[in-house]
Amino acid sequence: MIKKMKFIISLLSLPAMLPAQDYMAGGRKALAPVPVAVSGMKQPVISLNGTWEISLDANNWKQVLVPGEPVMQGVELKHDQPFNYRRKLTIPADAAGKTLAIRFNGVYSYARVWVNGHFIREHYGGFTAWECDITPYVQPGKEAELKVEVTDRLDDISFASGYAHHPIGGILREVQLIARPSVHIQRLYAHATLVDDLKNGELALDILLNTPKENVTVACTLTSPDGKKITFPQGGTRTKLINPEPWTAERPRLYRLDVAVTENGKITEKITQQIGFRKVEISNDKQLLVNGKPVKLRGACRHDMHPLLGRSTNRQQDSLDVILAKEANLNFIRTSHYPPSQDFLEFCDRYGIYVQEETAICFVGQDRGGEYNKHTSTQNDTAYTSRYLGQLSEMIDRDRNHAAIIMWSIGNESNYGANFQQEYDFVKRTDASRPVSWSWPGTALKDGKRCFDIAVSHYPVYSGKGSDMGGTERDMVHPDYPVLGDEWAHVACYNTDLLKYDPNVKDYWGRSLDTMWLNRFDVRGNIGGAIWGMIDETFHTPAKVTGYGPWGFIDVWRRKKAEFWNTKKAYSPVRILQTHFSTAEVLKIPVKNRFDHTSLSAVSCKLTAEGKTTTLKLPAIAPHEEGMISLNVKQYRESSLLLQFFDERNNLIDEEKITWGTRHTPQEKMQKARLTIDENGEQGTLSAAIINGVPVMTGMPEVAINRPEQGNAFKNTAGNFSENMKISGVNVTRSGDKTIYHLKGQTGNYPVSLSVTLFPTGLVEVKYEADSIPRHTWEIGIKIPVSAELNRIEWDREGYWTTYPEGHLSATQGKADRKSGAVAHYREKPSYNIAQSTTDYYLAGTTDDSKASVDGTEAYRAKKENIYSFILGNTQKKGRIRVISAGDQAAKMNIDADGKQWLVISDKWDYWSLSWGNYQGTVNRSKKVSGTVRFIIEE
Repeated sequence: MIKKMKFIISLLSLPAMLPAQDYMAGGRKALAPVPVAVSGMKQPVISLNGTWEISLDANNWKQVLVPGEPVMQGVELKHDQPFNYRRKLTIPADAAGKTLAIRFNGVYSYARVWVNGHFIREHYGGFTAWECDITPYVQPGKEAELKVEVTDRLDDISFASGYAHHPIGGILREVQLIARPSVHIQRLYAHATLVDDLKNGELALDILLNTPKENVTVACTLTSPDGKKITFPQGGTRTKLINPEPWTAERPRLYRLDVAVTENGKITEKITQQIGFRKVEISNDKQLLVNGKPVKLRGACRHDMHPLLGRSTNRQQDSLDVILAKEANLNFIRTSHYPPSQDFLEFCDRYGIYVQEETAICFVGQDRGGEYNKHTSTQNDTAYTSRYLGQLSEMIDRDRNHAAIIMWSIGNESNYGANFQQEYDFVKRTDASRPVSWSWPGTALKDGKRCFDIAVSHYPVYSGKGSDMGGTERDMVHPDYPVLGDEWAHVACYNTDLLKYDPNVKDYWGRSLDTMWLNRFDVRGNIGGAIWGMIDETFHTPAKVTGYGPWGFIDVWRRKKAEFWNTKKAYSPVRILQTHFSTAEVLKIPVKNRFDHTSLSAVSCKLTAEGKTTTLKLPAIAPHEEGMISLNVKQYRESSLLLQFFDERNNLIDEEKITWGTRHTPQEKMQKARLTIDENGEQGTLSAAIINGVPVMTGMPEVAINRPEQGNAFKNTAGNFSENMKISGVNVTRSGDKTIYHLKGQTGNYPVSLSVTLFPTGLVEVKYEADSIPRHTWEIGIKIPVSAELNRIEWDREGYWTTYPEGHLSATQGKADRKSGAVAHYREKPSYNIAQSTTDYYLAGTTDDSKASVDGTEAYRAKKENIYSFILGNTQKKGRIRVISAGDQAAKMNIDADGKQWLVISDKWDYWSLSWGNYQGTVNRSKKVSGTVRFIIEE
C-alpha cells in the first residue's frame, strides 16, 4: 500500500553551511561520499583488491592478497619495522579532467603513500577510511605505480596487534580508485529523525561542495520504501514527511536518497545512500528509546575475522555475519573494538541490527602485557590527542548516515583521562542525535567526571545479584545512568581442560545467557547487553594457531557451534513461559512478547501435531507484555505438539515442544543376557563382562571425582581428573545368580567404597560412597571401563530447551558415532558439522592434523544431561550397555590419553571455570557423597 506523503522544503545556500573542519579533528579530512555515477566515465569506482607485492626490505618481493594480513599469508612481521606494498594500476582513459583518489578502507596501523615516486600523505589508525588525492601525479590512460609503506606500531592506541596475539599490520580492508568530477560533493550528512510527537519525519541534509562554482547545482530526491518519489527543488536540503515508515531493527524500512550534481545543465555526479527515519533517546527513567518505545538490546560483540586472512573482511562475509546474527535472534551488535567496514553497516541497515560503533581505542591505562605496557597510559598524553580525535572524527564522518548506528562508543576498558573527555565533548558537538558509551565509566565517576551517556558494565553476574567486573552496576542498575552490559555471558574459551574433556560445556553455557536475559528484561534502566563474543578469535597462521580462543557462537568458517542454538533460544523475542502441562482439554500457554515494536499478532505461527501442520493465529499481545495462547488439544491422541514462530520474511524465530500429561518415565525392560564374567584371580575383582564375544566391560567400575585445580577460577584453571582406584580391600559374595563385589580404597585424595552387584538379567547396580570431597567439582559419579569395540551412543534425555536442531550435540534424543569420517586439514574449510569434528587446532596448540585430533567426535564425547536412557553399543556387533535413569543423572564418553574408553555416569555435574559472571553449578555442601548407578548389559 502506498502511503500519502506531504513534504515541506526550506532552501539553504550551500556556501552558508558550516565548514568541513568543524566536523573533523586531529588534522583529518572529511571523506567525500563514493559516487555511483560520474559523467563521461564507465566505471567511477575500481577495486584495487587482489594480488599485490610485499617486501620487508624493499628488495625481495613476494605476492600477497590485498586485503588481508601478511602474517596470515606467511610473511613474518615485527613491530615498528616498516615494510612495503606495491602494485601497478592503469588509470582509465575516460578519467581525463576528473579528480582521482585512492581510498584505503583500513591499513594497520601507520601508513605512508607514494604514487609514481611522489609522497602523498601519512595516516595513523588501522580501521578508518581515508583517501589520497593522486590527480597531479598520474595521467589518464597510462600506468601508475602505487607504493604503501606500512608500520605495525607498538604504540597504536587500538592495541589491535597485542589483542590478536600477533602483528596484524597490513592492508586489511578494500582499496579503491575513485574518480569524481572536478566539482563534487565533499560532504553529505543526512539527519533523518522523527518529529511532532514522532508522527512525522524530518530530513535535514548538510551538503558541501569541494569547490563552490557558478552554474553548479545540487538536486536531491527521496524515494520511499514503496517507491514514491519526493523531489527537492534546486538547493533544497530539508524536507518534512507526514506519517513516514520509521526504521527499527524489527522493520528496517529504508528510504533511498539520490543526490545529483549538475553543472551547466548536465549531471556530473550521482550519489545514492540508504537512510532510515528513527529517533534515539535516553528517557528520564533511564530507558533507551527508539522511536519513543523502550528497546531491549540482545546482542553480541563482533570482530572482523577471516579464516585465512585474519583481521580482515569482505562484502560476502559481512553480509553472512549479519544474516547469522538475525538468525540467532540478535537485534544488536557491538563493533568491538574498532569501526567495522562500510559494507557491514549497510547490511545492518538493510536487515535490521542496532549497532554500537566503537572507535579503535582499547586497554588504555590497563595491563596490556609485556612490551605493550610501554605505551599503555596515553589517556592524558597530549601527543596522542590528535590520534584519539582524528580516528573518532573519521569514524563519525563516514558512518553517521547509517540508521543502524544508535550509539557511539569512544573506547574499550580504559582508564579515564583528558583525551577521553575530549572525545566525548567532540561527539556531543558533532552528532547530538546519538548517546555515547564507554568503558570503564567507574574510572571517570570516581574523579567526578563524565564522558558517557550510557554506563557500560562488563560481565555482570547472571543472577542479577551483585556487581559487574568493573563495578559499574549494582543489582542490574546504576543510580544515574542506563546500564548496558556490552560484554556479558562470555562463551567458554579459556578453560581449555574443561573444553577438551567435555564439549557439552558449550551447551551448558546457554543457561547463563538465558538467565541473564530473563532476569534483566523487565528491569527499567537495564537496556540489555552483548555476548562475548560472536566469532571465534582463532588465527590459523601458516606457522601457528594464536588468538584469544574459541569465544564465539560461530567459528571462523561461519559454522554454527552448539552455542548458536542457545543464543537463538535465549534471545527469542517470543518466549513461551510454560511448556509442560498436567492433563487438560484446553491449554492456556503463557507467552511473553519480547519484541520492542511488534505485536505478537504480526508473528506467523505453525502448529504441528500428529504429522499435520496448521496455521495458528496469535493474540494481539503488545511489545514487552504477557498473554495467553489457548489451544484445544482434546482431539489429539498424542500428548505433544510443536509450535513454530516465523517473522515477516518467513524466517524461524523460535519453536517449542508443548507436552501434557505424564512426564517421561525410565524403561527398565530386561532380557536374559548370555553374560560371561572374567575375574582377576589375584584381587578377586571383575576384569571383564563379555557378551557374544564382545568384552563390553573391561574392568571394575570406579568412582569418578573430577574437579578444577582452582575452584571458581576467574579465567582458567587446569583440570584434576580421577586417578585409577587404589584398592585396599575386596569382598565378593554370591547369592543365587547374583554376584556382589564390595571394594574399599582410594581415588586420588578421596577415600571411596563401592558395591557392584551383577544380576542374572544383565542388570548392574553400582552403589558408591566418597569422602573429603572439595566444594568445587566438575563431576561426581561412576566411570566404567568399556570396550573400544563399542562405538555408538544413543540417548533420550530432558533438555534445557524443548527442541534442538538435528545433529546438535545436546539434543533431547539422538545418536552419535565415535568416528564420523570427517577429515580435517589445517587451513582448509571443513565440510562437516562441528558436532562431528574430532579436530581442534587451537585447543591442541598445533597445526599438525593428526596431533590436533582426538579419538572421538564432539557429539560422542559431550555429556548428556538429565538422561532417561543412554545406550553405548556397536554399529556392527551385538552387545551394549543401556544406562537407565529417572532424568537426574548424566552420561558421557571419555577417551583418555592412552586411548582407553570410559563410560562416565554422573550424579552431580558442574562447569566451574565458565566464570565471567556465568552460571557454573552448585558447590558441594557436604564432604561426603553417595549415589547409585544402574545399567544393563544386553545383546
